[in-house]
Amino acid sequence: MRRVLPALVTVAFLGAPALAEETYEQRLTVATGYIEATLEDIDINEMIKTMWQPLVADVEAKGIPLNDAQIAKIDKLYQDEMTGPMVQIMRDQAAVMADLFTFDEIKAIRDFYATDLGRAAMTKLPQVTQRQTPMVLKLVQEKMPQIIPKVQEILSEGEAAQ
Repeated sequence: MRRVLPALVTVAFLGAPALAEETYEQRLTVATGYIEATLEDIDINEMIKTMWQPLVADVEAKGIPLNDAQIAKIDKLYQDEMTGPMVQIMRDQAAVMADLFTFDEIKAIRDFYATDLGRAAMTKLPQVTQRQTPMVLKLVQEKMPQIIPKVQEILSEGEAAQ
C-alpha cells in the first residue's frame, strides 16, 4: 500500500509524458519516488555493516584480536558516521537517474522494484556488496604497487614534454 500512493501521485503530477516531450522534472519525480520506496525496504544498517566488516577482518587477519565490545563500538561508530550521509547519497541518486535515464527507463526500474523479485534483489544488495568488497580490496592491494609506478611514469612524461 505504501507504494500505491506515491505511484498515484506521480501519475497525477506527470500526466501522460508520452503525449509531450518528457522533462527533467518528470524524470526526477519518478526517480525520487523510486529512491524513496527503496529506502523504505533497504536495510541501511546492514549496508553500513558491509563498510566496516572488511576493516575488522583485515585487523583480525593481522593477528589483532577484537572482542565483541570492540566490534560493537566499531559498528556504532560507522552507523553514527555513515548512515545519514549514505541516505543522502542514495537520495541524490534520483538526480543522477534523471540525468542518465529516460522517463520510460526510470518507470521500468521503479516497476521492477515494485515486484517481489525486484524487492528481493534490492534487499540482497548489501549481501552482494559484503561478499564482493573483500575481493575488490584485495585486487586493489595487489595491483596498486604495479599501477602507481606506471602512473608516475606517465605523469613524468607530461612534465618532460613541457
